Amino acid sequence: MNDPLCDRPQADAGLRLAMVLPDMRRAGAESVVATLCRSLVTLGVEVHLVVIAPRFEYQAVLADSGVHLHLLALIPQRAIPFYRQDVHWRIRRRLGHFFRTLKPDVAHFHLLHSLVWGGAAARAAGAQTLYTIHGQDAWLAANDWPSRWRRRLYTQAISRSECRLLAVSPSVAHHQAQWLHRDPQTIAIQSNPLDLTTWHPALDDPPHPQRVIMVGTLYPLKRVHIGLLAMHLLANHSPAATLWVVGDGPERSRLEQQAKQEELASRVFLLGVRTDIPDLFRTAGVAWLLSESEGMPMAALEAMACGIPLVATDVFGTRDLVQHEVNGLLVPLDCPEAVAQATQRLWEDAPLRRRLVAGGLATARHFETTVITKQHLAHYQKALGRK
Repeated sequence: MNDPLCDRPQADAGLRLAMVLPDMRRAGAESVVATLCRSLVTLGVEVHLVVIAPRFEYQAVLADSGVHLHLLALIPQRAIPFYRQDVHWRIRRRLGHFFRTLKPDVAHFHLLHSLVWGGAAARAAGAQTLYTIHGQDAWLAANDWPSRWRRRLYTQAISRSECRLLAVSPSVAHHQAQWLHRDPQTIAIQSNPLDLTTWHPALDDPPHPQRVIMVGTLYPLKRVHIGLLAMHLLANHSPAATLWVVGDGPERSRLEQQAKQEELASRVFLLGVRTDIPDLFRTAGVAWLLSESEGMPMAALEAMACGIPLVATDVFGTRDLVQHEVNGLLVPLDCPEAVAQATQRLWEDAPLRRRLVAGGLATARHFETTVITKQHLAHYQKALGRK
């Protein structure tokens, strides 16, 4: 048990919470959990952040926060093959011992493997359990044997842990309810928090109005390659147009090769993982989110909070947050021509741009951290039978 973040005493709220994830890389769900943990401490909750893998990339975010950090290092950085059931059972046994020692009142799980490995163990240790569904999982519908195996583990974990289900958006809740053959009312919709002290607009106009920014892990579903095609189209009409891509992942080498082939080396910049994303947003004139699906797209919400007009694909999850011509522009999936046209329109139509920025800022205020954190605390109190 490793607690390097416990330099200040906890307030006594009568609630010991274990927030559990497989690891803590820089990504959407992990960032949400870090923000939530910090805010829960300010409400007097004794928060234990339990990370099953050794990776932890939020030292600066959680330093001096009062969050108890447990880096269990029970799994390697690489994925564990499903057939290594000896390894999976070893993780479950060690998590069982951990939860019996910690004795949390509530264990809140995020991402599939944390629930599969630790849900039943936490429940057996006497904790009430919750699981947040952060997005649409392709393996729920796929018919290959790894997907079928995951579905079996998932349904078993929900049953054995007796967990309450939370979904980050109406689309996610509807999708899960359909797949699990249950009443949608049994899945609570609980939005993610956004720290508006970090994500806020610049005082002045952006210094690079024709800079476009994309933020996210470089997976195929993020459709960053569509952004490169759109930038190629924009380059013919806008000499100052550039694209900054923040994030890393398996698509990076392919995107670098595509940028060379499209002769975009001087216009497309793959910045990798960054810790100064709010500042980067505030330098740009437009943000793109071109994913094939989302749960609750934090990158879109962060762009809105930073006062950046958004062009996003009209897809599952994203359309729960983005209203066309109210707080962003929606375009068809995999249509670089539409992305380029919408972006050009934003550059040329100042009243539209101002209207979308105002709409985005109004949307972001609904997700302010303290408001969302109190909603989470209400879920925990309800699970414990408290008012």
